Amino acid sequence: MRRRGTGSRVLVALALTTAALAVPLLAGRLPHAEAPEEASTPSAGLLAAPSQAGADRQSDLVVAEDRRLLGLVTSVRPGSAPYTVAPEGADTLVLTSRGLPYGLGDLVGLGAARVEPDGAVLLTRHVFVAPGARLAIEAPGTELRLRSESSGFASLVAWKADLLLAGASGRRLQVTSWDPAAAGPDQQVEDGRAYVRDVGGRMTVRQTDAAHLGFWAGRTSGVAWTGSSTTVATGAISDSSFRANHYGVFASQGEQLEVVAAVFADNVVDGLALYRSTESTTVRESLARDNGRHGYSVDRGSESVVFTRSSAIRNGAHGVFFDGAPLAQGLSAGGAPLRAYGQVTVDGGSLVGNGRAGLRVMEGAAVTVRGTRVVDNRDGIVVVDTGAPTTVEDTVVSGPHRFGISVQGGTATVLRNEVVGGRTGIRAQDAVATITGNSVSGTTDHGVSVVGAAGGCAVTGNTIAGRGPSGLDTYRVDPLHTVDVRGNDLEGWETDRDNWTYWSTFIPNHPMLVLWVVVLGVPVTLALHARRRRLEPGAAPYPDVPRRGTPRLVRVDVGRPTSEGTPS
Repeated sequence: MRRRGTGSRVLVALALTTAALAVPLLAGRLPHAEAPEEASTPSAGLLAAPSQAGADRQSDLVVAEDRRLLGLVTSVRPGSAPYTVAPEGADTLVLTSRGLPYGLGDLVGLGAARVEPDGAVLLTRHVFVAPGARLAIEAPGTELRLRSESSGFASLVAWKADLLLAGASGRRLQVTSWDPAAAGPDQQVEDGRAYVRDVGGRMTVRQTDAAHLGFWAGRTSGVAWTGSSTTVATGAISDSSFRANHYGVFASQGEQLEVVAAVFADNVVDGLALYRSTESTTVRESLARDNGRHGYSVDRGSESVVFTRSSAIRNGAHGVFFDGAPLAQGLSAGGAPLRAYGQVTVDGGSLVGNGRAGLRVMEGAAVTVRGTRVVDNRDGIVVVDTGAPTTVEDTVVSGPHRFGISVQGGTATVLRNEVVGGRTGIRAQDAVATITGNSVSGTTDHGVSVVGAAGGCAVTGNTIAGRGPSGLDTYRVDPLHTVDVRGNDLEGWETDRDNWTYWSTFIPNHPMLVLWVVVLGVPVTLALHARRRRLEPGAAPYPDVPRRGTPRLVRVDVGRPTSEGTPS
């Protein structure tokens, strides 16, 4: 016989389980269809890794180059005429300091270069511009070829000296690596490749096309400005292009680098890379396209960079990437500062068709994005853990993005932007964001979404249109936080009840429903169950059931017939 009260206990347990499940639902913690935020290292998996042998060989070549250059610096003969030495077995012409600048004719006259039958000039050995000297290659319409083959390569390096590469309007200077056996640019980088570099001096590049240069490290990557802890590198780029290099242009410990009307295209890593301690860089009316990783990259320790009417198109990762994180999180052997870096301005321009975000800023302060067109990127504009003041204003973001504008952590103001299409127009997660006066249309999940620890957020005066689970999603805000929501126009939003995301968030959107089910549904169910078990008048309190163990009737024969037919 079934024990009394078993059904009641089952119903009570079911009610308690329902209530327990309601807790996370009421907190708005249902799983959601939005993709997780990417890791902080945004380039993983984008670039093909060289073989171990190729990597080791290139690394060894960079080390050998460092030794060669340091040996040249420490052995410069002050006051002497130019001379040729062979440190590390590599013939190098050393241009010593003098009153007049050296020119391309001097390189030919001193045996470091020769004129080819087609009129091009082939640099056959390394050239080292010693401290205080100046090399000005002003050669409109000339192709300067830097020897680069399996047996070795030629480089052009100025050390605390000035270097000028210049063509003219309509007659540009061409600078390229050159493999004499292949009669063309060097396509093989594992045995090293020709490069141009200025160390702690000033390099100016104008009306010049530099292509197929560089390998492995930033300082040997193509065309590089590199400084030191005591001497910064500086210079300018105007009306020039950098194509098919390792990095298009690389700068480290530079200051006041000016870039105007430059093109960075088809480079293996980044178009323009501003590395450690590069400050006060301006980039105007320039284009970075089809680079393997970022169009423009500003790494940790660099700051004060302004992009004006510059564009980034079809780059492998981000169009513009800025990492303002501190160089160290605590005590470090190098004594690196713990502060964050910032002062980033993106004013105008277009960020189109990049593999990840059009713009991604991490831990920067004083970030301004204004009047930029952001189209067809995986994400439009992403700011992560940024500090005040950070503002994204008057931009147009469109295309099939995951997030048009995303604020993750930190503080930001999102003001008067137009976001068209994609899954979520504007998203703030675990951040203090002011989202005001924006127009969002054509999104398929949420117009504006606020998620997590978002206390202090304000969503006011926005116009939201589209179709999806919710136009204004604040149901996943942590219970202890409140969001100021006022004056938003949702007349153009159609809630899509056929969308599975709508049903996955139905209970968070209607939190009292679970409580009413528990409070009213369970007592009613228990009452119905008790009524079913009520006894009819006059009925026995217990069913008449045979007792367990009652013996079964058995037929017993008391006699056995004999042959005479009578019992024995």
